[in-house]
Amino acid sequence: MSNQSRILVTSSGRQLLTGFAGALLIGTIAAALAASACSGEPPETRPTGPAGVDEWVVAQADPDAEWLPVLATQDLAVGVKRIAFSLDGLGPSEEPPSVRVSLFALDEDRSSPRSVQYARFVPYDPSVGITAHGHANTSVSDRSLPIGSGVYIVPVRLTSTGLWGMLLEMSTDDRRESVRLRFSVRARQAAPRVGERAPAVDSRTRDDVTTLSELTSDPDPEPGLYAISISEALSHGRPVIVAFATPAFCHSRTCAPVLDAVKAVWREFSSEVTGIHVEVFENPGEPERLIEAEAFVAWRLPSEPWVFVIDADGVIRYAFEGAMTEDELRSAVEWVVQDGSD
Repeated sequence: MSNQSRILVTSSGRQLLTGFAGALLIGTIAAALAASACSGEPPETRPTGPAGVDEWVVAQADPDAEWLPVLATQDLAVGVKRIAFSLDGLGPSEEPPSVRVSLFALDEDRSSPRSVQYARFVPYDPSVGITAHGHANTSVSDRSLPIGSGVYIVPVRLTSTGLWGMLLEMSTDDRRESVRLRFSVRARQAAPRVGERAPAVDSRTRDDVTTLSELTSDPDPEPGLYAISISEALSHGRPVIVAFATPAFCHSRTCAPVLDAVKAVWREFSSEVTGIHVEVFENPGEPERLIEAEAFVAWRLPSEPWVFVIDADGVIRYAFEGAMTEDELRSAVEWVVQDGSD
């Protein structure tokens, strides 16, 4: 079983975490327990570490463990956050385990969880592939396969900076495993936050190019998403959906499904909402030397995909990092549209 983590170093020298195959484990995976080979009984699900060793810190995994989580949400800060993770070792034809998530504030209380809930599983679209590609400085070429067969999403409330952890108890009908994840929480996230004004940048439009393939790696682009720039859309006094995604080069396989959700929801609300897709890379037609788009850099996004729902006053009301479903986006857009009409 491989558990790869990669960093894309772009032409600007900036490190970009690209989807789940590019996601760093924020903290250390610890104490994964596999089912006992001798007894027919399922194992205990509470991880244990060597005597006297902090089990949230030491990477300890049974070599026979089949599921190891990779934390995909990198921009973690105080507030309400959707955390996403995938399971390395979960094959596309396997039944995804249910995952119970216990959240701990490690700097405050390591024995009592702040919350306990089940994560929601969103499968990858098996028809979505990854285009082989390189980068302008050629220092890193990331061609790895995505991790796992889908993504788990769980909403959490992070109330303080410092170290936090999640105990993941994973189970199917015939096996149970348990793993701890540790991660750091900052006071402020890098990306624009809910409640802030959306950055008014001049993203490229279809008027700037000859064909849409110069603007997007989407094999089936929606022309309406490239009609106007972000700055122009924000000046019109109506809600805006802005999606930063790179369908052809997204290692998580979530950019294309996310963009498909954006297209579907925008078509429903196109008379009331402006939709914009910004390709993460300026030159999607040159996969051998990709360069980050200026609008993507201006929004300070440390990963992709991201989708923002902005109200008529130009204020960000919803921000989705990583995997997102059509229903989630539709609910967000409905709320913003309804709030604007009240």
